Amino acid sequence: MAELRRMLEEEVFTPGTRLPTERVLSERLAVSRATLRKALDRLELEGAIVRKVGSGTFVGISSDAKAPLAGASPLELMDARQLLEPVLTREAALRAREDDLRKLRTCIERAEAADAFAEFEEWDMAFHDAVAHATQNAVFVALMANMRGMRSTPEWDRLKRASFGPDLHRQYQGEHLAILQALVARDPAAAAGAMFKHLQSVRHTMAGYTLYNPAPPELPTRESTFE
Repeated sequence: MAELRRMLEEEVFTPGTRLPTERVLSERLAVSRATLRKALDRLELEGAIVRKVGSGTFVGISSDAKAPLAGASPLELMDARQLLEPVLTREAALRAREDDLRKLRTCIERAEAADAFAEFEEWDMAFHDAVAHATQNAVFVALMANMRGMRSTPEWDRLKRASFGPDLHRQYQGEHLAILQALVARDPAAAAGAMFKHLQSVRHTMAGYTLYNPAPPELPTRESTFE
């Protein structure tokens, strides 16, 4: 996965560019076709690539999105996520397509099967990316791409890894499932609340104590505009 991301970042692949075939990619990256397909599955869930049957694999959202606030701490990121992601999740409840919901289920299933922290973290990030994509809003997707970059720092990895274990694995899985259930029910308020509760759990666990405990944001009601 890391080598494939590096290739996309170092070479000129603008949105819409067709990628080399799986055979060529596997040879260039010196990995098996099975390993390559797993990496491509992950990038597709993020929206970084788009697969078109009979046409090939194309670059989706630019893969070089970087976090603009490199000095932000993991807890600052979590504070921002608690305010922003419930809004995205509310929008996803109004706009998610069936394909979006299937991708979210896949993320939960893959995270459930993960037997190592790094694999779980990949699918955890994919779940949150998929929520952003379900809004059908490129700005929200770009915001999540930047936040994903901020989750790739050594400090984030240290805090998250130190606080993670089997009990939290089960807890986070249950919280993700509650978010998905609210999205399936097309319940914006429940979806936003479930996302806020989940992010609050993550922040409290990473911090070990509460430095800042905002109340769930009051979100204006909206009617769905997606057909």
